Amino acid sequence: MKYQKFEFDTYNIYTIKTDKFKNCHMEITFYDNAVAEELGLRNFLVDMLSHSSKKYPKRKDLVIKLEELYQSYFYGVTSKVGNMVISSFIYDFINPEFVNDRKFLENVLKLPFEVLENPNVSNNAFDERTFKIIQKRILADIDAIKENPTNYAFRRALINMDKDSITSKSVLGTKEEVESITRENLYEYYQKFIKKSLCNIYIIGDLNMEEVANIIDKNFHNNCLKNHSVKTYVENKIYKKGRIFKEQADFGQHRLVLGYNMEKLTKEERNSTLTFFNEILCSGGLKAKIYKALREDNELCYSVSSINSKYDNMYFIYVGLDKKNVPLAIKLIKKCVKEMAQGKISEEEMDFARKQLLTYLDVVLDNQNSLINNYTFHTISQTPLLTDLKDEFKKITSNDLKNLGKKLKLNFIYELESKGIEE
Repeated sequence: MKYQKFEFDTYNIYTIKTDKFKNCHMEITFYDNAVAEELGLRNFLVDMLSHSSKKYPKRKDLVIKLEELYQSYFYGVTSKVGNMVISSFIYDFINPEFVNDRKFLENVLKLPFEVLENPNVSNNAFDERTFKIIQKRILADIDAIKENPTNYAFRRALINMDKDSITSKSVLGTKEEVESITRENLYEYYQKFIKKSLCNIYIIGDLNMEEVANIIDKNFHNNCLKNHSVKTYVENKIYKKGRIFKEQADFGQHRLVLGYNMEKLTKEERNSTLTFFNEILCSGGLKAKIYKALREDNELCYSVSSINSKYDNMYFIYVGLDKKNVPLAIKLIKKCVKEMAQGKISEEEMDFARKQLLTYLDVVLDNQNSLINNYTFHTISQTPLLTDLKDEFKKITSNDLKNLGKKLKLNFIYELESKGIEE
């Protein structure tokens, strides 16, 4: 694989040339500091822009055009990562060498920019029909959170942790915020979005990347700011003693979430040691400490998982279980975390985790989306390239994990009680 960077006045293009794949993958990424009051607007806008445009006013018009471009695929997605909000317009298309059309590359590359720069707007307002479709869909997504016990438990846990922290804010926004959006203020936000966001373009495939960069430069009339800074990480409040929150909901089983602050992580701890740590503690399947303690040894839970939220400096453990098992589950989770901080990690655990992570890297190195996602965060927050992570995983010691374990401080214990379970 050959990595290249093409610099322009208001954006950069990052390319990966490889002959591993028959199709090509491109992401046009706009990113900025997350502003809580704007998350719902931004998510709404990205859905609007990827749904249709002035030239393709209905979704079916855009779909027909994509079909003409040999079943190309285009959509937008917004995510919140730490203190950043990242909106990506994702585009998949066939390698031009399989198409008997010399102008295919130019035609296929200009489409997403035509869509993004010519939205379906009249009289400074977005198209009413499309607006209502998108608004209805987002409100349905917000309602759906309440129907998924895992998602709902995490949302409520974060809100209880700190309702004012950007970590607790949903990229969907609230129902009230979405209902207050108008076609006019959405267009006002579009102008701000285009002018203020930082912009990078990522593309992977077996292409002449110099030609790709020239075509994009000809079709993308971007005037984004390029040099303002983005604060990457969130510093959530730390408490001397973990707080306890309890709520009730009409689900079939209890949900338990433990949230830990991670204090003053080094670059190496954040980018590689933490992944290794998580593999041994919770995410490494049957051999993970918490899984073994809760399920194999004591049969306490139905499910257990973790979220390594390094950009929020937080680590979360989630358990689905019966109410009667909650006290012992909490005790055992704390014990497992303490063991990590004490360096009680066997050579067998170290070897298994290292083997699992190296195998995982081999898999994701064969995945276009994973390569682009990794390249995105390499350029935005200096995370290592996947090709370099192997060496880092090979060097990690149990003492490194012990030092990291000492930096975990319990922030909260959240219990979502099920009304349907008897004591």
